[in-house]
Amino acid sequence: MLTILKEKSEKLKTKEGYVMVEIRGMSTDTKPTETDGFKIDNGSVFIELDTQNLFFYDLDSKTWKGVE
Repeated sequence: MLTILKEKSEKLKTKEGYVMVEIRGMSTDTKPTETDGFKIDNGSVFIELDTQNLFFYDLDSKTWKGVE
């Protein structure tokens, strides 16, 4: 189960069609590249609740990169 946290205001829209988010889920969940019709922007965060691993979204490669 994924939980996507974002403000209800437009403040997190960084540019047309992109949004900055913080996502919490399990390591077995698919890490999304878009939500609610917006592409996830560079630097968005994914926290794996079961492993406590932290990932940041890299827009250039369109992948989630883990923090070592």
